[in-house]
Amino acid sequence: MAPRTFKKMVIAISGTFAGYKQAEMRLTLFLLPADIKALVEEQGATFSSSVTDQCTHLVTTEKDAEKKGIKYQAASKSVICQVVSLDWLLDSVEKKKPIAEKAYLLGAADAANGPDSKQDDKKVIKKANGKAKVQATDKNGNGVVDSQDAKEDDQKDAKKASKKSGTGNASKKRVIKEEDDEEPADESNKKQKDSQKASFKQLIVPVDEEFMSCKHAFNNPQVYIDGSGLIWDATLNQTVAAANNNKFYRIQILARADGKTYVTWTRWGRVGEHGQSACLGDGSLQDAKKQFLKKFKDKSGLSWENRLDAPRNNKYTFLERNYEEDDEEEEEKKKKKQDEKSEKSVKLEPGENKPPVESKLEKPLQDLMSFIFNQQHMNSALESMSYDAKKLPLGKLSERTLKAGFSVLKELAELLVDPTLSFSKYSMNLGTAQEHLSNRYFTTIPHVFGRNRPPVLNSDAMIRREVELLEALTDMDVANEILKDSKEADEIHALDRQFQSLGMEEMTRLEPRSTEFSELSDYLCNSRGATHNLEYKVIDIFRIERKGETDRFTNSCFANLQNSDRRLLWHGSRSSNFGGILSQGLRIAPPEAPVNGYMFGKGVYLADTSSKSANYCCPYNSGNMGLLLLCDAELGDPMLELRDSDYMAGENAKSQGKIATLGMGTSIPGGWKDAGDVNAALKGVKIPDVGIGSSERKDDQHVWLQYNEYIVYDIAQIRQRYLFYVHMR
Repeated sequence: MAPRTFKKMVIAISGTFAGYKQAEMRLTLFLLPADIKALVEEQGATFSSSVTDQCTHLVTTEKDAEKKGIKYQAASKSVICQVVSLDWLLDSVEKKKPIAEKAYLLGAADAANGPDSKQDDKKVIKKANGKAKVQATDKNGNGVVDSQDAKEDDQKDAKKASKKSGTGNASKKRVIKEEDDEEPADESNKKQKDSQKASFKQLIVPVDEEFMSCKHAFNNPQVYIDGSGLIWDATLNQTVAAANNNKFYRIQILARADGKTYVTWTRWGRVGEHGQSACLGDGSLQDAKKQFLKKFKDKSGLSWENRLDAPRNNKYTFLERNYEEDDEEEEEKKKKKQDEKSEKSVKLEPGENKPPVESKLEKPLQDLMSFIFNQQHMNSALESMSYDAKKLPLGKLSERTLKAGFSVLKELAELLVDPTLSFSKYSMNLGTAQEHLSNRYFTTIPHVFGRNRPPVLNSDAMIRREVELLEALTDMDVANEILKDSKEADEIHALDRQFQSLGMEEMTRLEPRSTEFSELSDYLCNSRGATHNLEYKVIDIFRIERKGETDRFTNSCFANLQNSDRRLLWHGSRSSNFGGILSQGLRIAPPEAPVNGYMFGKGVYLADTSSKSANYCCPYNSGNMGLLLLCDAELGDPMLELRDSDYMAGENAKSQGKIATLGMGTSIPGGWKDAGDVNAALKGVKIPDVGIGSSERKDDQHVWLQYNEYIVYDIAQIRQRYLFYVHMR
């Protein structure tokens, strides 16, 4: 039970909060962490920058709870920590004592209490004299929210503008030829939940980067957000391989800080280029809306209110984006300004500087964190996969957009398996259907191809490459969130915060002269494939344990198998993916992903040849350095043994009572030994006896793979045991 006095409470926060204070007739747009920290400490409670074992409350937002971030996960696992909305804290302060949390719970606890117990996120702001005529503006010039009185007028304006079209005076002054679109086709699907609205929050929406360089620019432009919270900002994309089109269209209503002048800003061109631009409207809000609505309908074939309907053929597609990250970036800028101001106010002796926060991690762990969370390596990885990180940066790609990308790849994969679907499902020949779906995919997930023609995804290899991109985006998004969280508290070094965010039970650096290090280093260096030109230099090896993995295995059906076959096997991935892999664990592809994007079905892939896994590290994107995992995997005996690819291997293994697949290779380990020689805790687990060397498979039947591949279909079968930090050449 939570304590009923503030003095016994330890409170942490997560997310970005709207402000509830009024000053100088303007609404304060944010409660910064410093504001909430002061509020907590004023009541006599302890403020914590992270969720510790002593933490009693995590104050967060519904959005942050849905994302299941690092702090939320830690709080959910805690026996004493309650996950609550900011309203709980504010109402408790108002009552001058902690109140019951039930009505304010968020996440799983909230759902368990049923819909009646949910607390509305929107905090009611009391009206002065029964009226609310306050206009909220951002001092930094990034957003405008109408007053309550203006809200109704805006809705009327939008209705009028959607019924008729026209061009404003400004548009007549500057006529620029734009790429034409054909007439819309196909009826739109059922409407989805709209995330374009700012709900109760004032979100910070970036102004298009090219606006300030145009001749129509004005100081402190703000993206218009109407009284209902609707953000008048649209990014559109269209890819048509046959016409070598890979183009974007940006539309924004921009306002002066005083709210007296409004224009519709448009910019269009080839993805990856600046393109052309135009400023439309006569300066009034009504005409700016009219221009926006007309332009959006012309380009997408959809009305603005139906923007989430299915994209129209031969038209631009609306790219849904996550504005939450922009909020947090703006909050970070404000915090930095506050810090600079406070530093100036502190009187220091001549020549005296504020002492920097020092990391408490050992140097090898500091180096490892710096490598895993290297932003340059993330950008390099995305660039190598042709992803347009400028159009949809990490953290701004919505979950719905990611799922839509997987779904299109799944349709493309189905065409490879059954080409007759091209006619029965799409009424097209195979090539046309593949091009149609490829266009849809590259429209949904922006890529930069320069002036090259966008490719048609018509092979397993091409589809697998795009599946890898979407999986990498998922893992990198986790790492990006940890990077963001690591900037929250000045009293903890960023590297220490990053390490804490991984939530590891153990990460111990091995002594290079130890037997354990020597045995593992031998396994790495002496299990290289003869066909792989790869040289290793081991920098460090860490013995690791993810929190909860041992319990997950112990409580699973795999813990006490009569036919147990546990092996210590390799798994490699890009360094930029390891923030997600270590904090979230190895994962199996989602239902939206195509099954034939994976040679032996959806599972976790492992190897007994180190270089087979090392090739997936793509060290050329990370300074010739890479990370490799050694995993303790329960395979069961026998496995489903396959000589060629089988996309349905997971289902086929299950139907035969088997829990893993062996993709049989020509080159195999010469023998196996007990991994208890490496560490006593691994007794009973097999490891290749690299002292014997490798051998060739002796049967006469042809096998397709050069080296063995092991696939498990349940994450409970795997425990991460060692992490190798290696120079690869």
